[in-house]
Amino acid sequence: MAFRYQRLTRALLDDIQKGRWQAGDMLPSVRQLMQRLQLSRATVLHALGELEAQGWVEAQPRRGYFVNPRPAKAPTATPSSLEAAPRLLSIDDVVHDVMLKGAAFDLLPAESRFDAKPPAIELLHRAISRAMRHTKGAQHQHYEDPAGLPELRDTLAHRLRQQGCTSQAADIVVTHGCQHALLLALKSCTQPGDVVAVESPGYFGTLQLLQELGLKVLELPCDPATGLNPADVAKALTQWPITALVLTPSFATPTGALMPLEARLALAALAKQHRLTLIEDHIYAELSFSSAPLPPMLALAPEHTLLCSSFSKSLSRDLRLGYVAGPAFTKRLAQLKQITSLASNRLIEQGLDDFIRRGDYDRHLRREQQSLRVQRNALLDLLAQHFGDCHHRVPDGGLCLWLNLEPELDTLALYQRARQEGIMITPGPMFTSQQGLYRHCLRLSFAHPWSGPRRQALARLRVLVDGLKRGGKSEI
Repeated sequence: MAFRYQRLTRALLDDIQKGRWQAGDMLPSVRQLMQRLQLSRATVLHALGELEAQGWVEAQPRRGYFVNPRPAKAPTATPSSLEAAPRLLSIDDVVHDVMLKGAAFDLLPAESRFDAKPPAIELLHRAISRAMRHTKGAQHQHYEDPAGLPELRDTLAHRLRQQGCTSQAADIVVTHGCQHALLLALKSCTQPGDVVAVESPGYFGTLQLLQELGLKVLELPCDPATGLNPADVAKALTQWPITALVLTPSFATPTGALMPLEARLALAALAKQHRLTLIEDHIYAELSFSSAPLPPMLALAPEHTLLCSSFSKSLSRDLRLGYVAGPAFTKRLAQLKQITSLASNRLIEQGLDDFIRRGDYDRHLRREQQSLRVQRNALLDLLAQHFGDCHHRVPDGGLCLWLNLEPELDTLALYQRARQEGIMITPGPMFTSQQGLYRHCLRLSFAHPWSGPRRQALARLRVLVDGLKRGGKSEI
């Protein structure tokens, strides 16, 4: 079932393609569309933003939206632009540098110390303190069940059941964050030399894990709006012995893509037919701006899916607590957890469980979703002001969007120049194992409030871009 903004986007596009509105025509105003169709302002702006990102319309300040003469599609990976064969890979040092600066989701890391602490963090600290006070005897000297605190696993299973899964506490292993969950998931279903398919562009942390585990990577093209195309997966399965597919159906990084329900169902059918293991990165799914979240792959193909998630993106990066769920792999996952880390921190698990059961986490999520929506919209306004000639789509959740700059621009060179001024970007080549791809792209995050210094940093980034376009020297 399509969201309202998607139905409006299709209706407006249909009118443009059928010639109801010609190049240069002004579309009905936002207010007219709101009144005529009984839609909210946010829904109308979202639909118009999608058309603008796809190049069908152009927003003119204080005038409205006008039909473009020649629509331009935002560049993305195609099967012809990706190397066809799986291969071993090596990840660039840029990834390490970005993570070392704590800048994976912040344009101006130095500004973070001024950001207000969410009220939920204080409540979480209190919950963990209560767990410490209630510790009896010499409990602190004993290791707990490697799979994690049973009460927390039961709570996590309940949350997954609310999303359409059939999960039980026994299906879940608690981990030290989502990256640890992905590591356990990959080790539970692959051997060195196996072929693992990934999204392209895709999460650089997954590429690092594949490299470390000696796995061959096969990149599959992703649409910046809808993610993986099941047809591309089906074709790849006929050509290569793919053991597992790593994907983020809900708000993939770096594109923010949301895989439609029909594609999820088709992918679940492929997993069952080919006995393909789906490793689902679920970390952004609870950061949806829509009231109708889509079911995870674990709900559609439970015997073939390993769902990995954590609370680092939705609650706190310092928490370092995640989980992996997969009924067909639980015994192996628990064994790997014991080998890699023995056990988790029982006090933190108890505190988090208490925090969730009291309803504090859901209240925090509602506030966080609203804040992120506001911050996303602020970023869209800033992009219209400073990068109006560049393409992007409007994500409906998550923490980031994918910006396509001019094709001749090199964002690795931009990274070096921006870094000298304390501005950190995540350039496109970080999200692929292949040379030459996405060099003109970068991921921008709206995870933090757009303070004055961050706004200035984005404006300065535009100056640096213009300097590179002119041949190297930026304006000072």
